Formats: sequence, C-alpha cells, structure tokens
Amino acid sequence: MPVPDPYSMYFVAVSCPAAINDKVQKHKLWMRDHFGCTVALKSAAHITLVTPFWLKNESEQLLTDTLQSFQTDKLPVEIQLQNFSHFSDRVIFVTVDENQQLGILRKETEDHFIQSFRNIIKPDERPFHPHVTIANRDIKPGDFIKAWEHFSKEKLEESFRTNTVSLLKLTAEKWTVIAEKQC
Repeated sequence: MPVPDPYSMYFVAVSCPAAINDKVQKHKLWMRDHFGCTVALKSAAHITLVTPFWLKNESEQLLTDTLQSFQTDKLPVEIQLQNFSHFSDRVIFVTVDENQQLGILRKETEDHFIQSFRNIIKPDERPFHPHVTIANRDIKPGDFIKAWEHFSKEKLEESFRTNTVSLLKLTAEKWTVIAEKQC
C-alpha cells in the first residue's frame, strides 16, 4: 500500500454560486475544446483570497480551525462580474469590478491565516486583482491571440452576494471545498 503524501496544497477563496459556476464552466470547456486548456477545469469558479500553499496533512485540522475562527465585518459582500480580460498571454479571466470591501476582506483573510501559519503562508506582494479564471498556465503562446480574439467579443455580466469564505484542497488533481465559514 502506498504511503500518503505528507503534504497537500490549499487555498482560501470566495466561491461563486452554482449558476455562475455553470456559465464560467462553459467558457473553460470552450478553451479545452479549442486549445486543449485543462488547468482551470480543476476548480469551480472562485475569487482567490489566499494564494495556494503547501501544508503538512497533519496540520489540516489547525487549518480548518483557523478558517472557523475567522471574523470579519466585511461580509456579506456584493460581487460584480463584468466581461473578460487577461494577464499577459498566460491567463484569461472574468473581470471582477473594483470593490473596496472585497479588497479589505482579502487583506483580513490573508492576515488571519498568516498569524497561524507564518512560516507557510506569505503575504502576496502583488496588487490584489480579483478575477475568475477561465484559462491559465496551459495556453500556448500561439493560441492566446486566437483565444483572446474570441473572449474580447464575449459578454458576461453577473453579480452575487456572499457571506462565505471557502477553504479548498487539491485532491486527485481537482480542487475541492473542504470547509466553509459563514460570517
């Protein structure tokens, strides 16, 4: 019998409702069918608050306890999704309208997890640019131009209100919500 890996990968996010996930999924499947992009299919539609990190499996209970102890007055938050954009030629995503409340929620969430996991989770030094990924990492440079030509003409306008923060774990090559906190 194989020995289980002592580490797993996790991240913290705001998950999109099922109806929005279904719409986003159709765009991810379009990228798979036209360009072979499958990385973004590993997770449901979400907005990352704490970027992925590795943690020993034996610390998972502490991680879920940390999520459950999270307190904020920034929820519920209203989120507006508006069309598509991209980061260079590597990522295509659904744009999240600028939202100060969401930015503060991200900072509070990151700070809370760093308190318990100082040596594991590091502050994300990049400016917060909330988005819902359609394709990333596996877009070939020559395919990006064709894909962006398609998405630059597509429209997507959705909104949702949430009071939940989710903890996700990479299991069997798929990201799964393992715990949620309603604030």
